Amino acid sequence: MFESEKELRWIRLLLTIIAIPVVVIILKTLKAIFIPLIFAIFLSFVFAPLNAYLSKRKIPMVVTFLILLVIIVAFFAVLSFIVYAASNSLILGFPKYQEKFYQTTMETWQGFQSWLTQTNLALGNLSLIDISKLLSPSGFSITKTVTDTMGTFMNVLWNLFLTLVFLMFIVGGSVKLEKRLTQVLSSDRKSQTISMLYNIQSQMQKYLFTKTLISLATAIVGAILMLFFGVDFVLVVGIMLFVLNFIPNIGSIIASLLPMLICLLQYGFGGRLVIFSVCMIGTQMLFGNIIEPKIQGNGLNLTPIMVLISLIFWGWLWGIVGMIFAVPITSGINIILKQLDEKNIISAIISGN
Repeated sequence: MFESEKELRWIRLLLTIIAIPVVVIILKTLKAIFIPLIFAIFLSFVFAPLNAYLSKRKIPMVVTFLILLVIIVAFFAVLSFIVYAASNSLILGFPKYQEKFYQTTMETWQGFQSWLTQTNLALGNLSLIDISKLLSPSGFSITKTVTDTMGTFMNVLWNLFLTLVFLMFIVGGSVKLEKRLTQVLSSDRKSQTISMLYNIQSQMQKYLFTKTLISLATAIVGAILMLFFGVDFVLVVGIMLFVLNFIPNIGSIIASLLPMLICLLQYGFGGRLVIFSVCMIGTQMLFGNIIEPKIQGNGLNLTPIMVLISLIFWGWLWGIVGMIFAVPITSGINIILKQLDEKNIISAIISGN
């Protein structure tokens, strides 16, 4: 009996090793479908309390769908208006900064090459990149870039449509989930499965609520600091601060550097830049390293190295969307693994405690 159990474990291990690359290839190949599905799943977590409330009040499912649809469409309409306004301000204000950035970079590069030549280093005449062509205002047009980006509007609408379709099926299916589980599972397995699903839902809700609140607060404080110090592109940077803060560790660094770079190009190096940079970095550290851990508690129970690995993996798989959802997806997988086997080795490696 012992040998057969041991052989069965090895078979499961080998099947898992074979299945993982296949699943990864499927996820990467069909990302146009899986990304809207992931958005729909997380939206279902967000709307779960409202859905439960309407269900208790015996509201028909059609009416529930319409309420969710109105909320989502209204949200995306407001978001589209904000992004449109930010794009216009970027198109109008970017050319002068592009020229200044080009001149500053070229002067720095020429000074560096001159210093290398004077010190008789072999790199003095080495041109790794044709910087003049790369950064020249004639070589890069923000207007064309924004226009090309807006050209993907139909793609965005299609992804939104898929997300709504998936969301409707998820919300509709969740109503009769417990009844279906009763038909196919024993009472113990049913309670275990429901407990796992509610655990994932509660952790995702807490994470999304906390992360959204912290990101919004960081963006608002950052925008106020930019207004106070007279730094341009407040709306654009505010949006970037909000979105990038959803990417753990790396996002907050990029979010801090962006407004500091604009301030440098606008006013040059001086006291204003130093004080503004200290305030921006202090804001990120306050919200990201002090306030968020206190609100989040143990968070999604992942080790720091697993957070980094999940960022790299999901970023490679689905780009910036994968980086935003890397931590909650990995945490959800961890919860499932723990539910299947409390002494699971993979879960023990992933877990933060």
